[in-house]
Amino acid sequence: MRAVIARTYVALSGAILFVVGVVGFFRHEMFNLTFPPAHNAFHLASGAIALWAGFGKPVDRPRLFGLIFGAVYTLVAIAGFAGLRDLGPIQLGLNTHYNFIHLGVGLLSLAAGFAGAKPAAAQ
Repeated sequence: MRAVIARTYVALSGAILFVVGVVGFFRHEMFNLTFPPAHNAFHLASGAIALWAGFGKPVDRPRLFGLIFGAVYTLVAIAGFAGLRDLGPIQLGLNTHYNFIHLGVGLLSLAAGFAGAKPAAAQ
């Protein structure tokens, strides 16, 4: 059951991220948030990888994705709260709203990762 929850979360978050990435290239402002091209590219890449993990064959793929993705997005949120707005020359346009969104997505992804199925050798 926990593996199904992890797989569903990863597939659903992948679809949302992918759609937000595509729409962001056409509408640069949505929901009081600004979406620079680099930010959209990260959403597209994250969404595509999440879809691959959510619909892939190995049952441990959503777990691995949730742990890695969750750690990265949580670190992005922490860096944002510490004052990071862009990634060097790459304009991401991070702000407090983004930081809370990234923190929520990161923590949910970590929860899905920890709930997901472990590799068969580890069980």
